[in-house]
Amino acid sequence: MLQEMTDEKARQLLAGSRELNWAFPSSQGTPIIKGHATSQRVEQAVEERESYANAARVLLENGDETGAVEIASNAWRLWVVARDLDGGRAFLGAVLDKGKKKVSRARSLALYGDALLAFRQGKLEESRQRSRSALDAALAVNDREALTLAYLALSRLEFEDGDYAQSLTLAVKSREFARNLDLAMGQAPLFLHAQATRMTGDYDHAAALFEQSLDLNRKINDQGMVRAELQNLGLVEIHPGNIDSAERYFAESERLGSENDPYGNAMTHLYRSAIEFVRGNKDRSRILLQRAQSILKEAKIDAAPDDQFEINWLRGKLEKVVRD
Repeated sequence: MLQEMTDEKARQLLAGSRELNWAFPSSQGTPIIKGHATSQRVEQAVEERESYANAARVLLENGDETGAVEIASNAWRLWVVARDLDGGRAFLGAVLDKGKKKVSRARSLALYGDALLAFRQGKLEESRQRSRSALDAALAVNDREALTLAYLALSRLEFEDGDYAQSLTLAVKSREFARNLDLAMGQAPLFLHAQATRMTGDYDHAAALFEQSLDLNRKINDQGMVRAELQNLGLVEIHPGNIDSAERYFAESERLGSENDPYGNAMTHLYRSAIEFVRGNKDRSRILLQRAQSILKEAKIDAAPDDQFEINWLRGKLEKVVRD
């Protein structure tokens, strides 16, 4: 394949990569190419992803590091859609770890992509190194989009590590740079701001931020995140005992759900368990919580840190009831 890639073809693919404008550029939601109502263009680009990788390698071999890095910055989300984390990282590594490593906006964006892929692999230290390099490059070129994503990457890592105060600080910085950019660029920074605030225990402020996030995701039409934010709002309302509000959010979330989504089904059982607990139905709550955990175990899915917090919180409450 690489031998068949001419410099001319590589430059055509470089030009083509510039047309991959993603509706959800942070990749917090499902990446969809702007202006395409169907998934046909996305599927075609995903199938062609190795051609983009080969084009970048040819440009690099021919001394055009700038072009190679630009392809990397434009095309890495194709590997996210394909759920090919290893392949995506191999592609990005082949470009980012060679050449003169000239600082640029494109390099920062590509480094963010590798940081996200490494994060999803669970390789947090590698993700941290790439995130810091992305921030260094973004600061050097003073690019608002690159700065938004670099601070977002670091906020995501601090959240994963359990340093919610630092995650919140970095999410706010990310949001500051996202201001006046495309509306969707603020999606993930706002989500992390809300999540980190929630995890610090400031439920009133978290609820207000999740309301903003819900409104934003409706505007940009990310239905998966609309459902997620409805669930998050419901869980946030549980803590101060606002059961009626929580149930309204949960009911709307269920209407948007899919029976084929094990994670969503597990969260449905979780929030039903929380409601039953607050209502005093401890035995019913325990059964529903056990079912939520069983669904995750059967699907071999780990709960996200915020959801695991809710599981642990509820389990602790139920265990206290038994002890008392």
